[in-house]
Amino acid sequence: MDEVFVIGDLHGSFQALEKLLTKWNAQKQRLIFLGDYINRGNDSLQVIQRVKELVEDYDAVALKGNHELMFMEWLKEPEKYALTFLNIGGVPTLQSMKTFVIKEEPTIDELIEGIKREHSQLLTWMENLPLYYRWGQYFFSHAGINPFVRRGEESTEHELLWIRDDFTEFPHEAEDIVVFGHTPTTNLNKDLSSEVWISPCCKKIGIDGGILYPDGRLNGVVLTEGNPSIIIHSVMNDELLIEQRTLAG
Repeated sequence: MDEVFVIGDLHGSFQALEKLLTKWNAQKQRLIFLGDYINRGNDSLQVIQRVKELVEDYDAVALKGNHELMFMEWLKEPEKYALTFLNIGGVPTLQSMKTFVIKEEPTIDELIEGIKREHSQLLTWMENLPLYYRWGQYFFSHAGINPFVRRGEESTEHELLWIRDDFTEFPHEAEDIVVFGHTPTTNLNKDLSSEVWISPCCKKIGIDGGILYPDGRLNGVVLTEGNPSIIIHSVMNDELLIEQRTLAG
């Protein structure tokens, strides 16, 4: 396909996802998700099930985010990762995944056992999500890349899932145009807006609009092979917005 439709961090925002998908052309555009499907929002299970369905039915690309990593770590070692996982919005995820009969106040071990039993296939799928995807000159990852590598693929797992300022504040050496989420664009745009951020060098496109923040949005970016113009569809306060930008320096 000559076009891709790239969606930023979802964090359990199922209704926003469904609204944004009305702007996706399944016949013309490859769908790419940049990770962080779960935590904070109330519909994490619905979101991850929908993303998995789109991967299986439409060959969409779903990358792993640091929130998926932290969830899997918590399931394996709940005592070690309890504070981290619960403090980054893990409780709504657990509530959404409690779709099985269980006593009113289960222990952590009983809850984990139920989640693993009820959602075993989904958890295996989440565990094996890829860390990056390349499409021509574009490189997609959750957080960015090591700014000193020649190709994005040379970045470590930790960098692909966690990097922030070391990537966003300096030009990177790779020729790749890197499309990423993870860092809310309110932290990148000078006007503190949740709009898509394009770096001064035009080689970085940040699309995490902080959907659950005040004045946040869910961004979907349409990229076309060989065309510097990009179309941005956004869901903000339950309304659909559209904008055209260019990568030309």
